[in-house]
Amino acid sequence: MPILLLKLTLAPLLIAAATFVQRRWGGSLGGLMVGLPLTSAPVSVFIALERGPAFAARSAIGTLLGTVAMSGFCAVYAISARRLSWLPSAMLASFTCAVVTIVMSRVPQDAVTAAAISYPALLALILMTERPGIRLPAVPPPWCDTPARMVAAVAAVALITAAAGFIGPTWSGLLATLPVFAAVMGIFSHRHGGHPAAHAVLRGVSVGAFGAATFFLIVALLLPGVGLFPAYAVAGLAGLGAAGLSHAVFSRREPLG
Repeated sequence: MPILLLKLTLAPLLIAAATFVQRRWGGSLGGLMVGLPLTSAPVSVFIALERGPAFAARSAIGTLLGTVAMSGFCAVYAISARRLSWLPSAMLASFTCAVVTIVMSRVPQDAVTAAAISYPALLALILMTERPGIRLPAVPPPWCDTPARMVAAVAAVALITAAAGFIGPTWSGLLATLPVFAAVMGIFSHRHGGHPAAHAVLRGVSVGAFGAATFFLIVALLLPGVGLFPAYAVAGLAGLGAAGLSHAVFSRREPLG
C-alpha cells in the first residue's frame, strides 16, 4: 500500500511543482524543469523497490541513453518549427525520437559507454538549437492543463513499472524518457506563442537533460553497492547541480519582446 500511494502522489506532485515554475518564470526555465527526471526518477525508484537494485541500475543506463532521444525530439522540433507548423514539426521530432531510441537500445548497456555517448550527444543537440531569441509573453494555459499533466505522470509511472518485468531493464529505462511533457509544452507554446516560444521551452528541456543524465549515471554506478537511499540522495543532488550548471552555461535571460 505505501508503494501504491507513492505511485499515485510522487510524480504528479513533482509535475505540479514544475508546472508552477513554468507558469511563474516561463520560457527556458520552464523547459529546464521538464528536462529534469520528474517522471523517470520515480519510475526508477519504484523499479528498485519492486525488482531490486541490480535491475534498477541496468534500467538507469537505459534511461541515461534515453535522454539523447528526448533531446533529439526537442532539437528536431525546435529546428523544424522555424518553417513548419506544429503538426509536421511534432511528427518529424517523434520519428527522430523513435529512431534514436531504437539505436540506443542496441548500444552496450554499461554506464561508462552510455555516459561517453550521452554527454557529447546532449551537448551537440543543444548547440544545434542555438540560443533562443526574444521571449514572448506567456499565454495562459487552459484550466485542465495541470490536472492533465498530473494524470499523465501517474499513468506513465504505473504503466512502465507494471510492464518492467516483461520488457526488461533496458526498455524500462528508455521508455521512461519518452518526451510526453516536452511535446505538450512545445506544441502548446508553438501554437500560441509561435516558433520563438517553442524554441525557448524545448531548448530548456535539452539543457535540463544534463541533470537527468547525471542523475541516472550516479544511480547506475552507486545503486548496486550503497543501497537505495544513499544512491538516490547523491544522484538527486548531483542531478540538480548539473542542471543548474548547464542552465548557467547555456541559457541567458531574454528580454520580453
